[in-house]
Amino acid sequence: MKVPARLPRRRFLAFTVTTSTAAVLAACSSTQPAASPTTVPSTSSAPSAAPTSAPSAAPTAAQSAPALVPTPAVAAPAPQAAAPTVAPTTTKLTFKEAPALTDLVKAGKLPPVEQRLPDPEDVLIVKPLNSIGQYGGTWNMAFTGPADFHAFDRNTYEAMLAWPADLKNPIQPNLAKKWEWSDDNKTLTLYLRKGLKWSDGQPFTVDDILFWWNDIELDTNLTPAPHAEYVVNGKPMQVEKVDDYTVKLHYDGPNGLALRMLAFHGGQWPTAFEKFGFYAPQHYLKQFHPKYNKTSDYKTFAAKADDLNPDRPSLWPWKITTWAPSENKLIADRNPYYWKVDTEGNQYPYIDQIYMHLVNNTEVINLMAANGQLDFQFRSIDIAKYSVLSDNAQKGNYHLLKWPAADGSEIAFFPNQTIDDKDLQTVFRDKRFRQALSLAINRDKVNQVSYLGLATPRAATVLPQSPYYSPGIDQASVAYDPRQANQLLDEIGLKKGSDGIRTYANGKPVQFLIETSTTAGPGLDGIQLVVKDWQALGLKVDLKTMDRSLYWPRATGNQVQMAVWGIDRGLEPMVDPIYQIPFDNRSFSFPQWGVYYNTAGKQGEKPIGSAATVQQLYDQFKATIDSTKQIELGQQICKTAAEDVFAIGTVGMVPSIVVIKNNMMNVPESAVTDWIMFSPDNLNPFQFFFKK
Repeated sequence: MKVPARLPRRRFLAFTVTTSTAAVLAACSSTQPAASPTTVPSTSSAPSAAPTSAPSAAPTAAQSAPALVPTPAVAAPAPQAAAPTVAPTTTKLTFKEAPALTDLVKAGKLPPVEQRLPDPEDVLIVKPLNSIGQYGGTWNMAFTGPADFHAFDRNTYEAMLAWPADLKNPIQPNLAKKWEWSDDNKTLTLYLRKGLKWSDGQPFTVDDILFWWNDIELDTNLTPAPHAEYVVNGKPMQVEKVDDYTVKLHYDGPNGLALRMLAFHGGQWPTAFEKFGFYAPQHYLKQFHPKYNKTSDYKTFAAKADDLNPDRPSLWPWKITTWAPSENKLIADRNPYYWKVDTEGNQYPYIDQIYMHLVNNTEVINLMAANGQLDFQFRSIDIAKYSVLSDNAQKGNYHLLKWPAADGSEIAFFPNQTIDDKDLQTVFRDKRFRQALSLAINRDKVNQVSYLGLATPRAATVLPQSPYYSPGIDQASVAYDPRQANQLLDEIGLKKGSDGIRTYANGKPVQFLIETSTTAGPGLDGIQLVVKDWQALGLKVDLKTMDRSLYWPRATGNQVQMAVWGIDRGLEPMVDPIYQIPFDNRSFSFPQWGVYYNTAGKQGEKPIGSAATVQQLYDQFKATIDSTKQIELGQQICKTAAEDVFAIGTVGMVPSIVVIKNNMMNVPESAVTDWIMFSPDNLNPFQFFFKK
């Protein structure tokens, strides 16, 4: 059953089972009984045996190596091989569980599976991609530390609503089983699945949403200002509890972002350093909140709420059970209270455990992949290592996939128009200077050197498949033309001296520092090529690399003159338009203008020029639920951002290289990867399994 893109007046979107596209950490065990055993509808004619337990692969130690290292989604492309879908219900179904959980039930340490799942009519039945899986095994991956946390949670994210497998379709139910708009489009009612439980067995209810809203989102000690998707006409939404499983979100006007943001930002707070979410375990966190415990403080609360805290409950398929700053690993075990099952009643996830190897850099991750030590991973896999990975595939018992990425620019540069340095601020705000920098880049060389010629030279903008694309914007100021670049700099008045260095009118050299968290690999090679191109213009350009944990607070704190990052969100940028408008402090081209917008003028600096214009257009976008009008506004925003070169792109649409063990099943051959969809989470990793 599909939800119409728009229904007249009483838009009522109701589903009892559907595709899930998200998931984030999960799983403690607790002995809290719930409903008695029962059966629910399924597609199978008769219950089958639970999946056979697969042998658990012992985690291998990480090898050291030298450091080289929405709105409407109506027009977005879908993966060629769709993620698992929900099957229609025809017959009765008996629930089953992993053998390890059965042992705990027999020992009296865990309630029966029927009591751990939601109410029978609210269990989410998800059809596996190709076949019913086998229980067991350890999924080995690697990451570089807490700043690389998305290496984990992009496999395990659960939001209130979910992206559809085919982005041409509407948003889907997830934790909320259905929703309803009021006649005036100002109130959204969400209906939660009854009987949902946290990983410690405690009920998940509307109180967990209220706790997040009242004590996290509205507490300025934790959130400087409510996120933009919850603010309409300058007024934060009001959250009303109807009952334990029904909540009303009251907006001051129509909210064109509501549904898609509940799929993107609708997960468990804080989502690492992102600091967004829609719910939090009030039964656990309330005791640490200074509002309720005067002996506590906000530092303690943040530590307890942190995604890496093994004691914190979650709703995800796997819950972190082992992590400490001194550990060389992160371990997450299956959540015995996970609330999704396959079409034969087997409780997900199939895989017992996720084992994240903590390594020093991405070079080690690629070495581990080539050695056959990783089971499934595309994050941090270096496209420049494709030949090495291919040569070692048979020996390592893995194969490679190339998944198209929804990245507008793999490497993008952000001239900071709100930097404190007034000389730099002046030239960075001059469109001609930004155009000159863009025209000076030899993108074909970057493509060949860094991406084996597999990328596409383009501006930092959306993909042609996006509903917000306008013909030609991806080629704005992209042609390699150093002569025109020099002419523009001369026109600005940045003349070259006898030493070939350009200076301001005051005689100071035109000099800026590029900072990046890319420490090795093809990305760094590409950045260094661009630095040379700009130095050839007579500019004094320096480059500094650093760990992401150091880089991020500097870039968001308006301390970086020229930041480097990748432009993702190439299909559906409007859910988080940080590259299209000054949206918040993550808008590296103008962090202070973004802060001004995000705090409704209470902090930051008031934007000017076209940056202010696109903010106004985005306000109009948010204020309508008319999909046609939203597309028109989105196209204007993206066209302005590209033609005014808010960010300087290089090459984009680089395929993600996926390393996957030959015995890992239910992984599609082709899929679109994107941050907004938390890829690969939109492929439902809980239904991946190891074949015996």
